[in-house]
Amino acid sequence: MPAPSRPASLFRLDGSAAETDLLTPLSPEQISADRPVDLPGTRGRLVAGAFRTEAPQWLQHAEALGGGPLDLPSTLPFAVLLVPRPPWTYAVTWGAGHLVLNDEHVEQGFGLRFGIRRLDPFDLGLVASAALDISARATQVSIPGGGDLSAFRLEPYGDLVHRLAGSADLTDLTYGRVTGKRYRIRVGTSLWAPLAKDPEAFLADLDAVGAVVDEPDEDSALRFISQTRPMDRHHPLVPELERQLAEALGGSDALGLAWPSSAANDAENAGSFRITGLGPGGPIHVPGRLELEHLTTRLGGIPVERRLKALRAGRITTCADEAGTEPTGAPLPAARWLVFETTVEHTRYVYHQSRWYRIGETYVAQMRDQVRDLLARKHVWPEVTWKPSGQPDDEHRYCQRVAALAPGYLCLDKDFASTPLHPRFELCDLLGPGDELIHVKWLGRATAASHLYTQALVSAEALHDEPEALAQLADKVSTLDRGRVLGGAPDTVVLAAAGRAWNVDELFTLSQVALLRLDRAVRSLRATLKFADIPHTAKQRHRRGGG
Repeated sequence: MPAPSRPASLFRLDGSAAETDLLTPLSPEQISADRPVDLPGTRGRLVAGAFRTEAPQWLQHAEALGGGPLDLPSTLPFAVLLVPRPPWTYAVTWGAGHLVLNDEHVEQGFGLRFGIRRLDPFDLGLVASAALDISARATQVSIPGGGDLSAFRLEPYGDLVHRLAGSADLTDLTYGRVTGKRYRIRVGTSLWAPLAKDPEAFLADLDAVGAVVDEPDEDSALRFISQTRPMDRHHPLVPELERQLAEALGGSDALGLAWPSSAANDAENAGSFRITGLGPGGPIHVPGRLELEHLTTRLGGIPVERRLKALRAGRITTCADEAGTEPTGAPLPAARWLVFETTVEHTRYVYHQSRWYRIGETYVAQMRDQVRDLLARKHVWPEVTWKPSGQPDDEHRYCQRVAALAPGYLCLDKDFASTPLHPRFELCDLLGPGDELIHVKWLGRATAASHLYTQALVSAEALHDEPEALAQLADKVSTLDRGRVLGGAPDTVVLAAAGRAWNVDELFTLSQVALLRLDRAVRSLRATLKFADIPHTAKQRHRRGGG
């Protein structure tokens, strides 16, 4: 008996857009067929052809090393079938057909929504995700024989899943009804699954897929995947979100500073920053640490309707020296250095790494409960008040004071360690009397906590995984306090903050995501995360960074 279905890639497009706008422009020589297709009760459109490529740019290099000429021009055949099913238009693609679709009208995450409702969480083959935090790390884990969800070690909060593959229940589709079997599908923006060959059954399959995607997901073990999603740049809510962002750029508690993933290390160790192209007024030189006010002071002087354009034109460069003459990285868009949060109709929206994300309110509430419990783990701090001096080495001065006034505390701030995996890092700012690894930061803004998390994680991993790190810590301890012997790898990591208390209400959503990640990582290293509130006097506000 011939198979009733064949696998193909299925996309869902905006049904209100003109059919001519759904596909990218194609030249006549690329098209071999463009014709209407009569289906039961509707009319579709089939476009087929091929992309012809000339010799690739690397051909000359390959010929030189390979000992002779190579004939490598090629063609990429494609076919796309557009099928109106109001309020959507479905697109079935074969070959390179996905390259023909106009991405502006493709529903992002359509396939994922089907997968969340029909994939077997005990038989997944692939999970691809990215971290929604300052690291923005991307991972792809494959288990050829299939595994349950726990085998992929997804974080319960902050993992942005964008592709899945695995065994699925397809009883809604012709394939499942006829064969009674499951099928290994792939989902992301599209759904790769068997679709019926018979025209009437094919349309029934499209309608069945749409019904699955639009049904509730309360009973799915994978529903957490849909709690955090990137927004399409053409989402109807984006103009309102960007209006709120533009207003906040003049200065707002909902706005924060966050290092771009590609510049996190350079930013942490920068001697200065150079800001260019950020509206009128010329370059801005920032010695020491970059603060949010360096951006909002300039942007606040620009009319609200022009702030976003100025932000996107601005560039920030990290420099090794305080004079700003030794760049350590490429200039990055200023928009990638900011994070912004707002709530619209009980849903949280986050602007991060130049992109908008939607975070469900239930998800936020669950996360806040966990963070509140986590912050209850307190480390008692000595009565040494941090009085800001306004100097770039303010943190170092405070650590030295604690070490001088509080018995058992040793200052290791700016005393760098080096290992094969971590060429230059701080083991801690202070070592406590019980060998606690203490990381100290003035949290002028909630987002500053993310940098503290990074420092703590690098140290904990190095001390757990690299004998050189533990040996260097022991040597530093015995040098600072003769006769004191480090009692093995420290099992307590303390985050000590001044400027604001450790309070869930004062942490950005992304900072909460990162904190839960850190706690899970520290526990996997057989250590405990604790928190300390440093007594302090408020900083005096003053304008920093010249124009």
